[in-house]
This record gives sequence, structure tokens and C-alpha cells, in this order.
Amino acid sequence: MNDAEGLPRRPSLALLAAVTALAFSALHMVVPALPILTRVFPDDAGRVQLVLTLYLAGIAAGQLLYGPISDRFGRRPVLLAGLLLFVAGSLLCGLAQSLAALILGRVLQATGACAGIVLGRAIIGDVWEREAAARGIALVMMAMTLAPAVSPAIGAYLAEWVSWRAIFALLGGFGAIVLAIVALRLGETNRRPVRLDFIGMAGSYTALLRSPRFRAYALCSAATSASWFAFCGSAPYVLSSLMHRAPSAYGLFILPAMATYMLGNAIAARFAVRWGSTSLFVAGLALSFLAGIAMALWCLAHADPWALFVPITVSSVGNGMSQPPAMAAAITINPRIAGAASGLIGCLQMAVSGIATFAIGVLPHDSVLPMVAVVGIFMALAMGLGLLAVRPERQARAASVSQGEVA
Repeated sequence: MNDAEGLPRRPSLALLAAVTALAFSALHMVVPALPILTRVFPDDAGRVQLVLTLYLAGIAAGQLLYGPISDRFGRRPVLLAGLLLFVAGSLLCGLAQSLAALILGRVLQATGACAGIVLGRAIIGDVWEREAAARGIALVMMAMTLAPAVSPAIGAYLAEWVSWRAIFALLGGFGAIVLAIVALRLGETNRRPVRLDFIGMAGSYTALLRSPRFRAYALCSAATSASWFAFCGSAPYVLSSLMHRAPSAYGLFILPAMATYMLGNAIAARFAVRWGSTSLFVAGLALSFLAGIAMALWCLAHADPWALFVPITVSSVGNGMSQPPAMAAAITINPRIAGAASGLIGCLQMAVSGIATFAIGVLPHDSVLPMVAVVGIFMALAMGLGLLAVRPERQARAASVSQGEVA
């Protein structure tokens, strides 16, 4: 697609990766500092966990608005507004003198950052068809994973050597740079704006939720995200309090999992068109599910860091393979409201992830098994929902083959 054809010009995938990476950099960079925050703001671990849980809630809520608003007013102005809010939230976090102020800043930060998640996918949906969109999303996810891959280590070392406030100074600076580049380089891709009012917004979401295929793909993607965020939200505490490792240990242990997620994205990008996104989707879910079983059995035998991080590293390959096809399938079901679809997917991802992290926060903290159980449950849910999502497509192919044989 190009301007000569009267269609949106394809934007830079690197820029889309950067705007998407903001939200996940802000999430992962703060996680290693959670044990430190329990000492800075004397409170129990459950309340400090709100720094993560309400961040996820802010991303979930914001995405319900960004998608439909961008369908009406365009991707570019809405993205600029979100990035500006992210920078303001980062500033508030860096200056916070209480846990309540820090949590408020995190909610603002999340509400702004989620614009990049929603609109990055919606922009791809504007200019690519389903199989190509799966490849484009995979490339963006692979590239943007570089930032959250190193974010835990950066956050841990900043918290230990400088201050936890330096984390938010860095995030705010990164956000300001991305904001400037978007203002200068990103053109508008939504050439078919739709009418926006409360009834129209509700109608868009109702139409999507009435689609069994959309529900299955979106909830499968949400369950996959929840398994990952449940692990990331609790692993630093497990390492620090139960396994007596320094906060920086998490940043090192999680690096292979981030790298293998990129490997899964690379596989999806390379073979989505050749093998079909559905085959990659199912294979990725199966790999992640088997890794979850391995984690549970290993931890029952002997709970140590390797029992957690080796299986999650394998699972990340599967997640990287399954997530781009799931999101591409969901946002291309109704291309005219791709923004609303992207926002609803993201909302479900963060809402279910917030439920998962909240569950871990209220479960006993004297063992690794509650975390492993929550992670495993969501991996199993993802597998089941994924099979439900592809069932109509497989039935249609089988019917087509049968008709061909009869003919």
C-alpha cells in the first residue's frame, strides 16, 4: 500500500516498536525495585504490589478509549496526547514523596503508555492484510522486546547504585524523545474515520464481543499475557525473599526469557506467510503449555531459580510465536474498527494480567508454589481458548477438502 494508490503510507516499524516499547519498558524497569520500595515506603508487600497491579489496570482502562477515539480522530493526534501523558506521569513518579503519589503517577504513566500499544497495532492493521499484519506485528514485537529485555537489569542497577527515582527520570527522557520523533515523522494512517459517540463506541465493542472468533483469540492472548505478567510480578519477590538473591539477580535471570520471546517473534515473522499464522499460533501455545507443566514438576521436585527461569524461557518462545498471529487475527476480523479491536484486546490482556498479579498478591508468600500454580492455570487457559479459536477455521478447511474430493 502506498500514497500513489490513495492508501496509507506504511510507517516505520522501528518507530512503531519504540512507541509500543514504552509501556513494557516502564513495566519491567520498575519490577526489580519493588522489594526496595517496601523499605522506602514502609508498607506490606501487597500494597507495594499495587505499583504493578494498578499500572496494568491503567493500561487496561486506557485502551478502551484510545482505540475508538483513534478510529474517529486519527492515530497520530491521539498517540501524541498519550505520549505527553506518559511523560507527565513519569515526572510525577520521580518526584513522589508517598506511596499514594507514586501509584497515582504510575496510573497516569500507564494510561499514556497504552496509546502506543493500541495504536501501534491499529496502524499496522490500517496498512496490511491479515497474514502480512501478523508478520508486521511480529517484527514490531521482536524489535520492541529489546527495550524490556534490558529494562529489568537497568532498573535493578539504577535502584541499587543510584536511586529508584532515576528509573523514572530515564523513562521520562525516553518518552520525551519518542514524542518528538512521532511529532516529526509519523503520518496519519486512518483514512476512513468513523463517527464517534457513546452509542457508536459501545456498538463497536458489542460487535466485536458478539464474534466468537474475536472472543476466543482475544481471551487466548489475554491468558498468555497473564501467565507472563504473573511470573514477572512475583519472581523478584521469590528470588529476593525466598531464595535470598540480590534484586539485580532478577534482571540477569529474565534476560534469556526476553531473548527467546524475540526468537519466537522472529519465527512468526519469517514463517507466518509460508506456514500460515494458524499453525504457528497452535504450535506456540502447545510449547508454552508444556513448559508450564515442566515448571510445576521441577518446582515440586526442587524449587530453585533454574526451576523457574528455564521453563519460562522455553515458554517465551511459544508466546512469541502465538501472540502476533492471535492479535493479527483479532484486529482483522472487522478492519473498519481495527482501533477498537486493538484497544479491546489490550484491555483484556491487561485486565486479566491484573487479576493474575492480584491473585498472587493475596496468596501466601511463604512458598513458590502459589506463583507456579497461577502461571500454569493461565497457560492452560490459553491453550484451551486457542484450540477453540482455530476450530471454525479447521472445520471450514476440512469441509472444503471434502467438497473437493466429492467434486
